[in-house]
Amino acid sequence: MVELDLFIQDFVTTNKLMNQHCSWATISSRRFHEDGLKKVFSFESGEKTHFAVGQHLALPDGDWFRIELTHSIPGGEHRFDCLRMMRTDTHIGLDVDISKDLLLVKLTTRHRGLLNIVFVIRDGLSIENPFLTS
Repeated sequence: MVELDLFIQDFVTTNKLMNQHCSWATISSRRFHEDGLKKVFSFESGEKTHFAVGQHLALPDGDWFRIELTHSIPGGEHRFDCLRMMRTDTHIGLDVDISKDLLLVKLTTRHRGLLNIVFVIRDGLSIENPFLTS
């Protein structure tokens, strides 16, 4: 299944934060997250505007940037080929954890200037109003 891979690619290529696109290098950068603020991105996928919520997390195993998206999670094997190619310059590991209504895609790095990234994809309706994000 490539549906979720393409959805994440749509986020990476079309995201906007305060009317400016944030490149993958920016999103992965530790400096981008020094303010500690929760960030609400808008992005286009399938001719529809979606929202994603990003948050810096300081966990015992390292710093992470959590990006929460909502999308239906189809059954089957998820390959994430586009994501694997994109992350080669910034991250060394890619792990996928799947549960009934949640999918985690974890990208790990050893570079001190970058953060680990986790995409949290929840099964359900998309976030239609950025003020309703938790």
